Amino acid sequence: MCVSFFKPQLRIYISHIFYITQYIHFNDIMSSIINYFVLAVAALSLLLITCNNVYADDTIKQPPHIIYILADDLGYNNVGIQQQRHNTEQNTSEVKTPTIDELTKSGLELSRMYSYKYCSPSRSSFLSGRLPIHVTQNNKNNLVTNPGGADLRMKLLPEVLKERLNYKTHMVGKWHVGARSTSNLPINRGFDSHFGFLKGGEDHLNQHSGDAGITFVDLWRDQKPAFNENGTFSTIIYTNEAVKIIKQHSHLEKNKGTKQPLFMFLAYQATHTPLEVPPSWNVKPVPDDTKTNARSHMNALVEILDSGVKNVTDALKETGMWENTLLIFQADNGGWVTDPSLGGNNYPLRGGKVSDYEGGVRNFAFINGGYMPDNLKSTTFSGLMHICDWYETFQNLAPNFNEEEKNNHDQINNDVPPLDSINQWNSLLVPNGEISKRHEVPLAFCTLEAQCDSPGGVFHSVGDAALIVGKWKIINGTQNKMGIWQGPLYPNASSLPANDAVGCPNGCLFNIF
Repeated sequence: MCVSFFKPQLRIYISHIFYITQYIHFNDIMSSIINYFVLAVAALSLLLITCNNVYADDTIKQPPHIIYILADDLGYNNVGIQQQRHNTEQNTSEVKTPTIDELTKSGLELSRMYSYKYCSPSRSSFLSGRLPIHVTQNNKNNLVTNPGGADLRMKLLPEVLKERLNYKTHMVGKWHVGARSTSNLPINRGFDSHFGFLKGGEDHLNQHSGDAGITFVDLWRDQKPAFNENGTFSTIIYTNEAVKIIKQHSHLEKNKGTKQPLFMFLAYQATHTPLEVPPSWNVKPVPDDTKTNARSHMNALVEILDSGVKNVTDALKETGMWENTLLIFQADNGGWVTDPSLGGNNYPLRGGKVSDYEGGVRNFAFINGGYMPDNLKSTTFSGLMHICDWYETFQNLAPNFNEEEKNNHDQINNDVPPLDSINQWNSLLVPNGEISKRHEVPLAFCTLEAQCDSPGGVFHSVGDAALIVGKWKIINGTQNKMGIWQGPLYPNASSLPANDAVGCPNGCLFNIF
């Protein structure tokens, strides 16, 4: 194929060589033979170089499969590798997460990945490419009268990947990006399929949820409720769906003989409350646990999550897709520390979910997969990143991405804020890089109109705000009384509900590096 395709180029190369050699005088037959042999070798070498470049270009032009795994309310210290680093007894951990640990150790860890302080704004930010202050800070976005979620005029990430780079796009798990009309459904916002739930939380065991005193099953498949599909533990049911999608995608590729990149947003409900486990799961007791055994149950919930990640990565490897996959794992916010019964632990960071302290907004995150360059294995990127940056970064993984087309797209609708997302791929390619293209992270700006969430109601969060610029971070407001420090084995029998009565009413300035 390469020879036939490059016949014109080959003729040009040879004609140029002969044009040069027509002025060379050959003294005898032997010298003529030698010179013609040299010409033939030169022409063949040029052909091979050209062919290799063509094959290399064909490979490069294939964007990677992107598997983006988002854990729900996962505390900074709720995984094994973090506990091994931070516990008083070095290299020990109560929770066993061998898959997540190994993917972190062999991958690229993102030590300064930031999100919003709770669920919906983080997800809306990721999918819209905008900071939460420019998309939504509202967490209760399922009511008809509620304006939360991502504005319908914003083109979400799956739609962009599908239109520009021919991705197959699938979503599994928790949506929480608006559900007040059918137009808000994931299937109508760029995903080719969706299996999961629409609200912010539900029962892990049976997918029951509630609103206005009514209990119902919140489980959807594409355009309608997933009748008779509930009743399996959430992490297991979503892992099974993800594995099925991977195998079906691989099967279609092999049958058609063509390559098409896969983008899958796998949004687990774990480790969001309630702290439930399947009846058959062995919950290992831990010393000095809370009255509700919150720490042991959180550990179990995380271990089930780890097994889900293992099954997904195993499926990618079994199908041969792993070599061209970029896998990203991160939390959507910090762990719950409002009450010891919630099981979250963000040690050594301060605070937790619904606060702008580091424990509420700095996520455990890493990258792995065969697409990741070998020189990035077992390295750490310590530059600033925000969850909205994936929007541009994912698009720029394809070398044939049209930057001019992107710029035109950004200006299509002036009724909504422009993109805040920054392409971080070149920064990530530097082993143990410290320099980011992002120099500031506006985290929150809570006004009454913003309807920021709070355990005590929206009025309690008015005035809460936070901004990172370089190594400095400023925080304002009461921060929902979440400015508590946790120990390596938090929560425990002596833990009390969070009650930081001081907060930062006059502003607090921190050096966070």
